[in-house]
Amino acid sequence: MRLGDLAAALPARLTGDPERLVSRVAELNAAGPGDLALCIQRRFLPELRHTRAGAVLIDPRFAADVPDGCAVLAADAPREALSRSLRLLNVPEPLARPAPGIDPRAAVDPTASLGSGVRIGPFVFVGPGARLGDDVSLSAGSFVGAGAEIGARTVLHPRATVLDACVVGADCLIGPGAVVGATGFGLDAAGRLPHVGRVVIEDAVTLGANTCVDRATLGETRIGRGAHLDNLVQVGHNARVGAGAVLCGQVGLAGGAVVEAGVVLGGQVGVAGGAVVGRGARVAAQSGVTHSLPAGGEYSGHPAEPNRPRLRRIARLRRLVEP
Repeated sequence: MRLGDLAAALPARLTGDPERLVSRVAELNAAGPGDLALCIQRRFLPELRHTRAGAVLIDPRFAADVPDGCAVLAADAPREALSRSLRLLNVPEPLARPAPGIDPRAAVDPTASLGSGVRIGPFVFVGPGARLGDDVSLSAGSFVGAGAEIGARTVLHPRATVLDACVVGADCLIGPGAVVGATGFGLDAAGRLPHVGRVVIEDAVTLGANTCVDRATLGETRIGRGAHLDNLVQVGHNARVGAGAVLCGQVGLAGGAVVEAGVVLGGQVGVAGGAVVGRGARVAAQSGVTHSLPAGGEYSGHPAEPNRPRLRRIARLRRLVEP
């Protein structure tokens, strides 16, 4: 792709030959003359100064560190520009969609409803009464249970599972090994309770590899539109995740926990049953949310509390014990 065209698409300010061609985005230390490299963090400046890339996409603060002969694409929103660059230049994600049509090794119940353009790979199971929207892709070994619904253009990667009566919206990405609708962990004296509810996943949600979203005891467990759940996230029965929330790897939500819209939970955060994390709050990695947190704040620790007062208290304690 011509650098001039790429600069217009990102958008970014180009310094260099607009006719120069780049074919992919590559790391600074591995890029060659036909590659676009990236530097948007100060810690990569040593690699930037020695890169062999034909062009580099940078935060404008680092323009002076670009070596001679390397074209510069300076973007005021470099992360967004990186996302566009990857979509324009690089090959699709390695987990490719299956071929169009239904693989003869798949098992599709005759009562299932299939939209136009569906792609069903080998060893897929689609149960009775299931409904697949237009352009749905089910990769090898994935499972769609009885009465489940999968919205248009949603992709299930290999071995992803959507169990009976659960609903996945349009434009979702369900990662390898993810499970939607397993029985929740509600217990009584006689053992595990029957869980007769379902899971509802709204449109444009991402579930990472081996993430589990448990079905509700009664009613529904719900993941809001545009939420992004990383690998190995656990969402307990009757929990709710709001629109646009981000849950990093190994986050765990106990049954009935509520994470409101726009919340960001760092890796390995745990949220107790019934606790509410308010809209737009940010919780640092490995924190334990044992009670509800107000909207918009930044929290850390166990139990999680406002971050800045906690850091000040830790600093005072250190001064008390230092010689």
